[in-house]
Amino acid sequence: MIRVAALAVVLAVTGCVTTADAPPDVGKFKGQASQPILAKLGPPDAQESAGGGTVYRWRTSIVQESAPVTTTTANYSSGSGLPTNVPVTTFQPQTQRCTLTLTVDAAGRVTDLARDGSRQACAPLTDKLTSP
Repeated sequence: MIRVAALAVVLAVTGCVTTADAPPDVGKFKGQASQPILAKLGPPDAQESAGGGTVYRWRTSIVQESAPVTTTTANYSSGSGLPTNVPVTTFQPQTQRCTLTLTVDAAGRVTDLARDGSRQACAPLTDKLTSP
């Protein structure tokens, strides 16, 4: 019975996971000309020279309006003199951030593409790369 309950929990949790394609990885873009990628992403938020090439960075953020935040408070109402820990869940706005970094060599070829952030926060950028 415990195994059935555990399986039900696993299925319920996986039902909440998005099934969209994984964001593009470096293997797909490595060695390609950078201009089409730069055109899709638009002007970078930062650009710097590095090792004979260029590093471009785009940043984005999203606000999740109702993110669950659980805190624990001590309750002394039991009369025993010892506190009882009471978990309290509230819903608060939460900002998720993403930085997409594109590294290009002196010949204009992609040498690295890295994403730092959640899939949801990076979606506005990675969706541009998958569009025709």
